Amino acid sequence: MVVPRSFTLAFVAVALLATAAARGADTAAEITLQRALDAPLDLTLDKVELGKAFEAIAAHAKVSVQVDEACFDALPYGATTKVSATFRATPLRGAIEEILAPLALEQAVSGATLIIRPSAALARIGRRADWDELKLLQTLRTQELPKLDINWTDDLRTLLGKPQLVVDIDKVDPAVQDKAMAQVRAMLPCPAAQALDSYAAAIGMIWSVRTMPAEGQKIIIEPAKNWLNRQLREPVILSFTNAPLAKVVADLADASRIRFQPEPGLYLAVPAVSLTSNHSTVQQTLDTLSGATGIAYELRDDGTVLLRLAGKPNPNANPRPDAIIGRVAVPTGKDNTVFDLYIHESDLPAELNEMRKKKLREAIDALQQSLTPVPPTPAPLPPPPPPAPVTTAATAPATTPTTATRPK
Repeated sequence: MVVPRSFTLAFVAVALLATAAARGADTAAEITLQRALDAPLDLTLDKVELGKAFEAIAAHAKVSVQVDEACFDALPYGATTKVSATFRATPLRGAIEEILAPLALEQAVSGATLIIRPSAALARIGRRADWDELKLLQTLRTQELPKLDINWTDDLRTLLGKPQLVVDIDKVDPAVQDKAMAQVRAMLPCPAAQALDSYAAAIGMIWSVRTMPAEGQKIIIEPAKNWLNRQLREPVILSFTNAPLAKVVADLADASRIRFQPEPGLYLAVPAVSLTSNHSTVQQTLDTLSGATGIAYELRDDGTVLLRLAGKPNPNANPRPDAIIGRVAVPTGKDNTVFDLYIHESDLPAELNEMRKKKLREAIDALQQSLTPVPPTPAPLPPPPPPAPVTTAATAPATTPTTATRPK
């Protein structure tokens, strides 16, 4: 069938008009939300849990507010974190910022919805932050650096009023560092967090804060891959039985704060998996997943992990350790938790490995035999019927014809 050109053009025009109308509706909804964020708010919150606080704000201001679950995972008290505040004719945007700033959270407009999510600096802590880390992040977010020739390891400590603060910068080319420092000086005055963002981006690294029991508070500026390797050593708790791989990866990302990038088609090739981790590290969990499903993982320089089907060797892939052959659950004695101790093939002497492999072959052979169908024994044939009696027809004895003669 040949479609008239006029009909095709009309169809395209209708599609474009529909798209434009949808965009117009989205824009109108966003503008309405922006107006609501500038409107004054009168509200009192007295020790209200964070989620319920935003529900109250949304109901009072008649706006849509969505709180990312990652916020609760990053805060010391999780979903039970409570806030108190009193707003009188305070612009809604400023009222929300007053709640978010001490918790290192941020707000963003998405269409007609206001999204509450962790700041990038909070997410890079890689676990639940402690209150000292939140206070440091708030200081970095609010404290302005004056216009001066700043030296990170000296001036920053003085300007922030934290002489014990350690600024740990990974080795960087001096020329690159000078260029990055010049870029920061051109931005000043600005908040310390903004200066750190600019400096880290200029040298191709990221920054994060950590409270170390023996070393105090630190600002760490390092390559994203270094941060990723540190996160791989963090313990996680997961338990899935025949669950969708997409769900397993999403929960592992939430637990580890690592961003996983699945190879196209991976979730179709491996639709469901079973995976358990009792305080095993993220790397041990990934090794277990790899051994059970054949999914390989590759660490990227940008701090992400690529998941792909194992196949052709990849020179950038994470070197996989020798095979995991067992797991022992060791009680920690605290809160009824256990620690998974993984046994690798190299942990056993050669003779034990040979014995293990022999037992494994025997078990596989026995399983294969039990699953191999046995052909049924043919039923015995019935005895042949007795022979039928033979009937013979009676025959008259042969006679010689005689001729009768009359006597003469």
